[in-house]
Amino acid sequence: MRVLIIQGTSATEVLSGELVVISNEQNELSKFHDVHVEVIRPRCASEASLLLRVMDLFWSSSNYQRVRSLIDEFQPDLVHFHTISPYLSVSVLVAAKIKGVPVIQTLHNMRWLCVEGGFYRNGQYCNECVQTCGWRGVVNGCSKGRFASLGLFLVNILFRYSGRFFSLVDKFIAVSDFVREQHLKSGFPTKKIEVNNNGIPLLSIENMGFEKPWKIRRGVAFAGRVSTAKGASVLQHLMTKTDQPIHIIGDGPERVPLQQFSQQNHLAHVKFWGKISHQQTLDLLGSVVCSIVPSQCGETFSLVAAESLALGTPVVASDIGGLADLIKQSGGGVLFEPKDFDGAIEAVTRLLGFPSEAEQIGGIGKRFVFEHLSLKQSTEKLQKIYESVV
Repeated sequence: MRVLIIQGTSATEVLSGELVVISNEQNELSKFHDVHVEVIRPRCASEASLLLRVMDLFWSSSNYQRVRSLIDEFQPDLVHFHTISPYLSVSVLVAAKIKGVPVIQTLHNMRWLCVEGGFYRNGQYCNECVQTCGWRGVVNGCSKGRFASLGLFLVNILFRYSGRFFSLVDKFIAVSDFVREQHLKSGFPTKKIEVNNNGIPLLSIENMGFEKPWKIRRGVAFAGRVSTAKGASVLQHLMTKTDQPIHIIGDGPERVPLQQFSQQNHLAHVKFWGKISHQQTLDLLGSVVCSIVPSQCGETFSLVAAESLALGTPVVASDIGGLADLIKQSGGGVLFEPKDFDGAIEAVTRLLGFPSEAEQIGGIGKRFVFEHLSLKQSTEKLQKIYESVV
């Protein structure tokens, strides 16, 4: 089978969880199929006017032509899109449909339901636009102000609520039960959505020796976008509550303020790593007593949490969205209410103080991941989905 995988991503993004998932799937699928991955970035501010970038939300002639050319060149049996809105526009779906190629889209986020994309508003979780056309997102200016929010809202109105959108996609893949449920509540056809969790390349993780012995493990790690939506306020609270190592991996708008706070308070145990390789991230996640995923937004499926569990590292996480489902199903961590910062600190400090308990919880989570979230299992299900539309 010839598979063309297309991902829309921001012009500045280096490595996201979605790109890691796509790379993992490509490596596994390539054992059996001919796979080509194309990453398409939108116009940046220096390349186009604001009006032209807004128009691209509705229809991108350049992306339409690019997808048609890719199909002509690669001659795929199907096109598997990952993130489409707001980077590519529905024009890419039309291009595939006109070429008569079956289309699949993986739902990594809530872009078709929420103009912000992550169920997040004013510093907290918000799913008010589920079961609506999303007009509240425009009123609240949830996506970089009301003008941009209006554009995304109108895209949904024109394509999704007209029914045209569903005729362009043969099958949707939800990365968690939570994602599927929210889309079904918002009118997505039941028969067109299947759940396939992001798979973890377990053999690679084991063979690379990322998981460290418990007798030398120390501290806690956070990996992801350093932002308020991802729980930067929880991290700041944690910094002053323990003297064990705190590893903050990643970049984002709150990284510099957190570094300044750390320096002003002489918190030498806090280490900011910035953007590092995926292998380095796994090495750190496998060396700590626990990881923390303190998201305040609607996480759909936390790859960092799943990878931590695969390394036997328990996860302290917000009781929210698909993240909470993963922790509850696996038994590999401790949940806290998103706004209960003290509850988060209590969970972390307990695991740090009782590493034997942390090792036990981490072991339970690891067994779950090896039984249910292997890349091999995920790819086998993905292939069945492919076969159902070809």
